[in-house]
Amino acid sequence: MPPSFAALHPQVVHFVIGLLIVGVLFRLVALSGRLKWTGPAATTLLVMGGAAAWVAAKSGDAAHGPVERVPGVRDAVVEHEEWGERTRNVFVGVAALELLALALGAGAARTVRAVSGLVGIAGVFVLYEAAEHGGE
Repeated sequence: MPPSFAALHPQVVHFVIGLLIVGVLFRLVALSGRLKWTGPAATTLLVMGGAAAWVAAKSGDAAHGPVERVPGVRDAVVEHEEWGERTRNVFVGVAALELLALALGAGAARTVRAVSGLVGIAGVFVLYEAAEHGGE
């Protein structure tokens, strides 16, 4: 990856945070059946957020070398990197569930979307931890 890609990591992660938190919230609202438009919006946001989480992890990998050379920050950077990879993994999984739901019939799709919502709730916790450790 080019060095400029690494420099974009802080900007990319803020898009990831916004896309994923709003996507999970929309998924939960959509499961209630109250606002029909939140279902397609949730799918769009979560698939985009999963892809963006992958980009964020790649840009973080590109950035970690120079950052780890700063005295006293290596442990914090490693911890942030581990939480970031967990976040990527969880939300790439959520995106896969959302795409699977699109391919299934209505009954099965509802179950898969419910699982996506539950995994998404856990994912928001993982996302929070990645952000918290990144802030350190």
